[in-house]
Amino acid sequence: MGSNGQVLGITKIADAGDPKLRWNVVIVSEGYRSAEMAQFKTDADQFANTLLTTAPYDRLRKGINVYRVDVTSTDSGARDPTGCGGTGAKPKTFFDASFCTSGIRRLLVGNSGRVIKVVKNLLPQFHLSVLQVNSPVHGGSGGEVPTFSKAPNAVEIALHEMGHSAFGLADEYEYFAGCVADHGHDNHSGSEPSQPNVTTNKNRATVKWRSLIQAATAVPTTQNGNCAGCDPQPAPVPAGTVGLFEGADYFHCRVYRPEFNCRMRNLNQPFCGVCQQVIEKKLAPFLPPS
Repeated sequence: MGSNGQVLGITKIADAGDPKLRWNVVIVSEGYRSAEMAQFKTDADQFANTLLTTAPYDRLRKGINVYRVDVTSTDSGARDPTGCGGTGAKPKTFFDASFCTSGIRRLLVGNSGRVIKVVKNLLPQFHLSVLQVNSPVHGGSGGEVPTFSKAPNAVEIALHEMGHSAFGLADEYEYFAGCVADHGHDNHSGSEPSQPNVTTNKNRATVKWRSLIQAATAVPTTQNGNCAGCDPQPAPVPAGTVGLFEGADYFHCRVYRPEFNCRMRNLNQPFCGVCQQVIEKKLAPFLPPS
């Protein structure tokens, strides 16, 4: 399928048991030439190891299988259009991955339908496929197939994007284009977001993560004094404190996140308590009986 490479096959790299009973994650290669497949094996192992040692997945690993699907491409990398400040590279790759989606260079997207077709053919019981793109440029995306590059922190990008794709988590950062560059992102509309980790509700008694807020924690916990930009104040409470922190879901004000920091706000942070609870609830049915 496709003249720009070929599907070589599937390998189980983290075995928790029968795929009919477990949560099955499949990492797929894009922009790796035949001669680079050994590198993809290394990259896929790193992804699996990081995933299974990251909370809360570390507590759920008996319910998680990870597979690797080896797909070669004619050329290395991904398209990188000059219109976003890219190199202009136009490699021939199996899934046609490209930076500069929607005019944002870091938004790296491949042909998700083709990825899913390949994975479903090899493992009908899969739950999530992720696409690793062989490029050193920082980028990734959520959507049906979380996608990430080989930039430093690449696996962190994957963990963040999986939060969107597999668990319906919102971005907890409080800007769209950037804190200074934003236009029209001062105040959230006020309608309650559907995602479990952002809210416009300031009422301690009815907020969706009320069970995790300690009585001694102020609600709201932080408020942004200038809605024209991101709130510069440092955390007023210890890390891991669940409350209501203003600024989330791409808006500076009138919307709140559960903790001051979280992997859905910044890379290299733990998932907040709310996000961990969401992940655990979804994966609990895949755990073997204790």
